Amino acid sequence: MKTVLDMSHLSDLVMVDVGLWNKAANTFNQMLITVDTGASVTTISTDLLHKLGYNVSSGKQKRIITASSVEYVRSVVIEKMNIGGIELKDIEAYAHTFPESSFSMGVLGLNALRHFDVSFLFSRKEVELVLVGMNTAAAE
Repeated sequence: MKTVLDMSHLSDLVMVDVGLWNKAANTFNQMLITVDTGASVTTISTDLLHKLGYNVSSGKQKRIITASSVEYVRSVVIEKMNIGGIELKDIEAYAHTFPESSFSMGVLGLNALRHFDVSFLFSRKEVELVLVGMNTAAAE
């Protein structure tokens, strides 16, 4: 299964539209998040995770190294993530407080991207994803 996402550029970031499962409303919430092939794990704003109904405080604390420092974050499992009509299940995400100057509410990391062969088509402003992972259910 293949999908093509429109690529947005904000402050030299590659951003795509992703649906995160809202446990409180039992639906997906669409948002632009940064694609970061240097991030091992998907990271989402702590405030946003709370709004989506995830209990961040019960997550296991982990130590991560960012581009500029060492941070301590909580790990949560996002029940479902919809990327271009392809649904991933049980994706680990780190809850993190992004700086006020950040253009993004989250980072799509390798733990989600590894389910795909990924091509960045900068001339067309698209990201092409070809499904290769097993932790998925095709969204109808």
